[in-house]
Order: sequence, then structure tokens, then C-alpha cells
Amino acid sequence: MKARLILLSTMSIVALATVAGCGSAAVRSAATVHGGAAFSGEAAVPAAIPAGSNAGSSSSGSLSAGGSTSGSSSAASGSSTSLSADTSGGDIVVGSPGADVARSVTAAYTVPPGSFLASFDTVIADGAALDGYVISSQTSPNAKGQIVSGQVTLAIPTASMASLLNRLPSDFTASSINFSSVDDTNSIVDLNARLTSAQAHLTALQALLAKATSLEDITTLEQQIEDVETSIDTDQGQLNSLTQAVTYATVTVQLKERGAVTVAVKVSTGPSVSSGVSKGWNNVLLTVTVALEVLVTAVPALVLLAIGGFVWRLRRRRVPPTPAEVTA
Repeated sequence: MKARLILLSTMSIVALATVAGCGSAAVRSAATVHGGAAFSGEAAVPAAIPAGSNAGSSSSGSLSAGGSTSGSSSAASGSSTSLSADTSGGDIVVGSPGADVARSVTAAYTVPPGSFLASFDTVIADGAALDGYVISSQTSPNAKGQIVSGQVTLAIPTASMASLLNRLPSDFTASSINFSSVDDTNSIVDLNARLTSAQAHLTALQALLAKATSLEDITTLEQQIEDVETSIDTDQGQLNSLTQAVTYATVTVQLKERGAVTVAVKVSTGPSVSSGVSKGWNNVLLTVTVALEVLVTAVPALVLLAIGGFVWRLRRRRVPPTPAEVTA
């Protein structure tokens, strides 16, 4: 009897433990499911941000009319996205292809008749307002001598390239807008690596020169140092040029009054060495030509004169001499 009671008690305890374990597992499962739902709900918010905005994206920045960059800067992304323009919203929006990409644009516009000079000045003033400067300009007149066409090339900070085009007056009618880009990433990386190596080499040579004692070693080391310094200057110049091209975009704006007809203008240049040589050669040819003409004209007269002289000599030889008179 006691054994049966002990067995029943043991079975009851096991059953209660099993029920308690199932209950706690269910609670943990519910908490896990609830916590997973909460975690996934929190993660869904950041996941939905890029769909509605550019926040958090390092390669979706774009330039708008105000010159601001939407989203974070893509300078460190190294993206090679091609340069393009989007005018669906009325303003030109230019993508950011990467940090070491040189960009340029050539835009042609027609302006109202009689407004070329004012429009030309407006483009230059807008470029200067964006911290740009004029690289070159060219203009052409009409038959009356009035300037009605021309172009100006500006260097504009790359981030403000689209801003310049978007802030042009509304009476500018675009006839063409062409963008281009050149990826200088590999060249810049290579130049930086070469400069680092050359600088280390220069430092080592200078240390050896400081310890050199013989004249031969000093002369050799000085020559090597000069060669390395020349290489550094050359590479640094190339790097500066590429950095300038990447930092400042080249913007060429072509303007022409509507219906204007331009004429070619002859630009007079001062005397040059080549023109002097050409003029001297022409003078020599003219002198030789005149001399030949005189010679050809005088040949018949010279021939007749020679024949006459020959005949005269013959006649003098044939005439007998007169006897001399004898005087008493």
C-alpha cells in the first residue's frame, strides 16, 4: 500500500513538473515571438527610409538648382556612375560619379535679339558668384559690326556646376546641353603612390649624404638627389593639375541672338619671323624673275653686237696698210 502511494505521489510530481515546463516554454515562445515582432518593427523603419528619401545613401547625392547636395556626400564612395542630367522637374540635376572624376558641360542657348552683351555679362557674373572664374571667351559680330554671338568657358566648383545652368535667366532657350566626365581615380592613386615612394627614397639619400665622406660618394649622391627631386616636382605638377580638374568643372556656355547671322572677322597679327622669311623669299624670287626677263630681252641685242664686233675685226685685218711717205 505504501509502495502504491509513493508511486502515485511520484507520478503526480512528474506530471506537475511537465505541465510547469510546458507553460514556461509557451511563455518564452510568446515572448520570443512578441520580441521578434518588436525588433522587426524597429528595423522596418530604417529600411523604409531610403525608399522615400536619400537619407543615409552615400551614392545618391544630386545637385539641384540651389547647388545643394541631396543626401550625404558621395566623395568617399568612389562611385563610377556616369554623368547625366535630369530635367523632368524643370531643373537640371547632375549625379555624382565619384570623388576623382573631372566633369565638364557645354550648353548652347539662344537669347532675345539685342540682349547678347547683357546675357554674356550675366553668365560671367553668375559664375563669379559661385566662386568660379573665366578661362576664355570668344565673340562674333554680325554684318553691322554688332556682337550677336559668342561663348565663355568658366571654371566652376564641381558641386555648383548644375547650379550655374539652373540660375540662368528664363529667356535663355537651350538648344543643346552636353555633359562629359573623365575618371582620374587610377591616375591620382598612381601619382600619390609614386610621390610617397620618391619621398622615402629622397629621405634615404639625404641620410646617406649626411654620412658621406669621400668626394666621389658626395657627388654621386647629390646627382641622385637631384634626379629624385626632379621626378617629385614632375609628379606633383601632374597631381596638382588633376586635382584642379576634379575640383573645378569646366562649363562652356554658348550664346547667340535669335535670328542673328554672324560674319567672319579677320584678326590682324603683328610681324613674325615666318612672315619675314616668306616676304624675303618672295623678294628674291621677284628679283630673279626680273633679271631673267632682262637677260632674255637683251640676248638678241648681245648676239648682234657680238657679230658686228667680229665682222669689224675681220675687216681691219684685211685692209692693207698704206705705205709711209718718204720725206726729203
